[in-house]
Amino acid sequence: MNKTFLTQEIGSIQRPIWRQKLNAPSNENWIKDALEWGKKFDVNERFELANEKKTGLLQKNGEKRTQEEKQRIIDISSIYVIRMLEKAGLDRVFNGEQPRTEMYDAFASKTKGIKTAGFVNSFDANYFRKGIITKKVEISDEGIDWFKKEFEFARNHSQKIIKPCLTGPYTMTDWSYVEYYAELQEKKASGNPVKEARRNAVLDFASDVINPIVKEYVKAGAEVIQIDEPAASTKQHEADLVVEGINASFKGVPRNVEKAVHLCYSNYSSLFPELAESSADSYLIECTNHSTGKEFNPNQIHEEALKIIELFKEYKMNASIGAGLIDIHSDLIESPEIIRDRILFINKLMDDPKKVQVNPDCGLRTRKWEIAFPKLENMVKGAELARKALE
Repeated sequence: MNKTFLTQEIGSIQRPIWRQKLNAPSNENWIKDALEWGKKFDVNERFELANEKKTGLLQKNGEKRTQEEKQRIIDISSIYVIRMLEKAGLDRVFNGEQPRTEMYDAFASKTKGIKTAGFVNSFDANYFRKGIITKKVEISDEGIDWFKKEFEFARNHSQKIIKPCLTGPYTMTDWSYVEYYAELQEKKASGNPVKEARRNAVLDFASDVINPIVKEYVKAGAEVIQIDEPAASTKQHEADLVVEGINASFKGVPRNVEKAVHLCYSNYSSLFPELAESSADSYLIECTNHSTGKEFNPNQIHEEALKIIELFKEYKMNASIGAGLIDIHSDLIESPEIIRDRILFINKLMDDPKKVQVNPDCGLRTRKWEIAFPKLENMVKGAELARKALE
C-alpha cells in the first residue's frame, strides 16, 4: 500500500487482566470490563467469555479451565485488539502480541539452543526471562508453525493489511548470555573472541531463527514484515552487526513485500554510515517521546529523529520513515490537530508524503486501553487532517 501518511501500530497492546490471569478465579469486574470493551469493539465472541447462562469462559474458575479453553481466551483477546485497531481506523493491524508472553521470551521459548537463566528488569518495572545460549540457535519446526498460525489467525479475522512483528537477531543476541558461541571462539584463540561470538550468534539468529519465519510469512501472503531492534544502538561499535543481522533476516524477501525495521529509543545517528547498507524499506522510529501535547513546535520532535532524517538524505536512502507521533509513556491523549502538525513537519523534512508513515513511538503495552484507543483514534484523525492540508 503506497498511501500518503499510512497509519499503523508498532506491535504490542496491553493484555487485559482476564487474558493475563488465565488460572485465576472468576472475577465479576473482569467480566464486566470484557463485555463493555467487547460491545464497544463489536466483538461477537464476547458472549463466549460471559453470557446469561453463566457458561462463559470467564465465568468458570481458572483452575478448572482446560488448555483449550485458556487458548480460546487468548484467541478472543487477539480478536479484541484486532477490532480495536480496526475501529481506530489503522491501515495496518496485528494482534497486539496477545498470544506472546514477551518480545524476547516469545522467541527464546521456541528456539532450540536456549535455556532460561532467570528474570531481568527491562523498563517500566517490566521483566523478561533472559536465556543462556547452550548450543547453536535455530527455530524448531513447531516454532515456525506457531508464528505462521498466529499470522493466519490475524489475517482470517481482518480485512486490513496484517503487519506481523519479530524480535530482531541483534536484540535476541544482546539480551542473551552467548555462552556457547563464546566458548567456541575461546577455543580458537584468535581474533576478538567476544566480538566474533556475538557476530556468530547474531547471524545464526538471523538465518536460522528469524529468516525461516519471515519466509513462512511471505508464503502465507504477508505484504509487510516488521523486525524490532530495541537494542540496536546500545553498543555503538556494532552498527555493522545490526545491519548484517537485518539483511540476513530479510534474505530472499521479494520486492513487493515491505521490509520494516522498528528502532526503539535509539541514538539513531550512531548507526550510520552502516545503516545505509541495510535492505529495509522503512524504519519506524521515535519522534515525540515525552513531548507536550498542547501546541506544536519543532522542538517537540526528538533531535535524534531529526538527525536520522538528515542522514537518510545524506546517504540517499530510498526508504520510508514511520514517524512515532504518540508518546507511549504518557496518558496525555494528543489531539488530532497536534498529530496533523507533527506529520506535516516530518513531511516537510522528508519532502515526499509517500515516504512518511504514521505510528506511535513504540508499542502501547504501557498504556491502558482507555488511553491507548483514543490515542490511536486521534492519530488516524490527525493523518486524515494532514492529507487534507496537502490537497
